[in-house]
Amino acid sequence: MDRKKITDAVIYITLIVAILAPRLPKIDSFVTLDEPSWLSQGANFYYALGQREFENTVYEYQPAVTTMWIISFGMLAYFPEYRGFGQGYLDYEKGRLDPFMVDHGYDPLVLLKYSRLIQVFLLLVLFLVLYFLLQRFLPKLIAAFIILFASFDPFFLGHTRMMDHEAMVALFVFVSILSLALYLNQDRKIIFLILSGVAAGLAQLTKSSSVAMLAPVGILLLMQIFQEREQGWGKALLNSIKIFAIWFAALAAAYFIFWPGMWVAPGKMLYQVFGNAFSYAFQGARLTITEELQPTRFSLNTSLLGIWEVAKVLLYRVTPLTWIGVLLGLTVRLTPRRDLLRPFQLLLTLTVFTALAFILMIGIAQGRNSPHYILTSYFAVNLLAGVGWVHVFLWLGERMKKQQLQFAALGLVLIFQAWSALAYFPYYFTYRNPILYAMGWYNDFPQFPYGEALEQAADYLATLPGAEDATVLSYYSRGCFSYYYPGRSVSFRPYYVDGAHAEDLLNNIQAADYLVVYYGNQGRLESYYAYLRILEAVEPIHVIWMDGYEYVRIYDVNSLTPEIYEALANL
Repeated sequence: MDRKKITDAVIYITLIVAILAPRLPKIDSFVTLDEPSWLSQGANFYYALGQREFENTVYEYQPAVTTMWIISFGMLAYFPEYRGFGQGYLDYEKGRLDPFMVDHGYDPLVLLKYSRLIQVFLLLVLFLVLYFLLQRFLPKLIAAFIILFASFDPFFLGHTRMMDHEAMVALFVFVSILSLALYLNQDRKIIFLILSGVAAGLAQLTKSSSVAMLAPVGILLLMQIFQEREQGWGKALLNSIKIFAIWFAALAAAYFIFWPGMWVAPGKMLYQVFGNAFSYAFQGARLTITEELQPTRFSLNTSLLGIWEVAKVLLYRVTPLTWIGVLLGLTVRLTPRRDLLRPFQLLLTLTVFTALAFILMIGIAQGRNSPHYILTSYFAVNLLAGVGWVHVFLWLGERMKKQQLQFAALGLVLIFQAWSALAYFPYYFTYRNPILYAMGWYNDFPQFPYGEALEQAADYLATLPGAEDATVLSYYSRGCFSYYYPGRSVSFRPYYVDGAHAEDLLNNIQAADYLVVYYGNQGRLESYYAYLRILEAVEPIHVIWMDGYEYVRIYDVNSLTPEIYEALANL
């Protein structure tokens, strides 16, 4: 084997180890609040495949088809006979899957673990494809550094360990963009154009918000028109239209091939996905609530404040190393390596436009604007930051005439970036930027907690005598708590404290042995203020703190006095 092949093998092995090492340990150690619902959706998808009822493989606007396939493969590996019991489609909102699995001797937490593992290895493949594409523009070690730097971003890393669409969206989007850039700028092999379209189709099958990638795709095509202007603007435009047509055809083919619902009911699938997407973005809710698209009621949040609210959470969630790297990346025109100037500028353009496109889209849309909805922006700015760090150390190496120090310095940057995430193991996504935290940004919580620490409450209560026979009333009980507690768990419903359901609240508390308050979330919601003030008269038997935040309070129901019940009855 020649030296070049040995180097390639070492780089790929290093990437595989470095990408998997922070993602596999304790991958089943916590559950986030959306994952039990996705397991139920995936189980219904798997059941529809087993019954050949492909028209039932749809979930509103997400469309989450890639996620559903992953869970289906997890079900095939762990509980293959699920498709043959004739139970039909279990209501994902009511948590019917969990007791069904337990009744048949299966643990939903194991299904989640299998699904997460499958997703991690899919993401690994996408990372390796990204590296392969990037090293066509840049030297191999530089490309490997940029991929690893972005992969170690704490918020992004955390989302690659859970059943969540956003990490797949980010990687599919960049595989598509870099493939198209490679086709247009270096190698006119049709395989790269088709790969770009297929990756874009898979991004759309993962989540419809990936349509924001049309911004960098459009930039690439406009750059191509400008480069070919000497042939005549008309001919250059026609060439770009042809390229886009082939790209879009590959996208459509992937969309059709990988979604069984498109085989039998394409109209229904497209209406559910794009009808719900438009309704959510322009009317603030799904079609099940708005009932129909009414363009006369369409509106967007076009205020700069709304966009800033989305962008500033990104600032808070990325590391100081990313901040510095982005600033350095904006100066790539000063690179001493003239051979790297054009690819650096190209990456600068693509990452900036991609990040802005997703921020603007989520910032102006109505509905929920959770921080992870712009995970592609996080990945984009970290890719740019990686370019920035490479650029500055190349410059220093040239000035100091000690190029061997470049790689040692870049290695230290990777170590510190990885440590920023590892300090928050196993969640990672709870990372906060220490500089902004010290300045007072988001000193309570940077976002609603995602269910983390509830498994710690379950573990604590599981150690108490009689846990198997005890009942716990817990906020976010489903999955986040119930998968780890050996006894019975009941979900605390938000409407219990609306002033009209005091009887339901009292009945559920009195039927429980322990009460779990998810203070990290409930403590921020005004609707719970009165409820929490009443409970302040009682000493919790256990309080869970994490990263300087109070997450969970656990109460022994037997310690609640008649005065407490009377106050709760008058909420």
